[in-house]
Amino acid sequence: MTRPSQPVMIDERLDRLVRQILAERAEAVAADAMTADAMAERIASRLRPSSLGRVWVLLAAAMLTAIVIGGALVVGGQPRLPSLPTPSAPQASAAEGEVVRGWPDTSKNLPGLYSWDGSPCAMSCVVGFMHNGYGSGDVEVHLDIVPEAPIPANGATAVTVAGHDAIYRRIDSGREEWIVEIEGTAIAIRLAARPGTSQADLAVAHAIIESMRYEPHDNDLGFRLDFRLTTDDWDSG
Repeated sequence: MTRPSQPVMIDERLDRLVRQILAERAEAVAADAMTADAMAERIASRLRPSSLGRVWVLLAAAMLTAIVIGGALVVGGQPRLPSLPTPSAPQASAAEGEVVRGWPDTSKNLPGLYSWDGSPCAMSCVVGFMHNGYGSGDVEVHLDIVPEAPIPANGATAVTVAGHDAIYRRIDSGREEWIVEIEGTAIAIRLAARPGTSQADLAVAHAIIESMRYEPHDNDLGFRLDFRLTTDDWDSG
């Protein structure tokens, strides 16, 4: 006894059905899509960069867009943007009750929290200049206001200083430079080390720069930079 034959979908009908499903799916995805330029602009605007860091953010946004569009990250069948890292909370500049001093003076300055706002010193000092004069005397740190943030040169690296976009470059074997823009003011931070400076002394100087924190303040700049000295080697003058 023969069984009734089952209906067979011919290749043409199957092909047409698959094409219809794919077309419908493509329309649904396209409804939520945006152009590469729009995606890059949205990423850049969400990060709210300073004028100095905008070139770095736009570059990163363009690279991210290329990855998303060219290499489609798909989760559960839905294309999704990779999540951006959440910025860590800024470290508090001062512990409760801790005194924030101004720029170090010419004497032996105790470990603690100090600050720079470009204003003259209350005590005897050379504002914006300090060195480990009570230690080896091999390392100097300078802070200066510069006319404007330069265009990043070859060899410059995008970094963060005091929570703001900055560029870093090594000038030569003994000199390094950071340029950071804060509220429209470009600040140059320069480190100079004599030949033969120990790695320990360099590490202390780098730690001072890394400890810098932005604090809004009622002064001509509208802010100050707080930083921490961990030894009593540093003085100004």
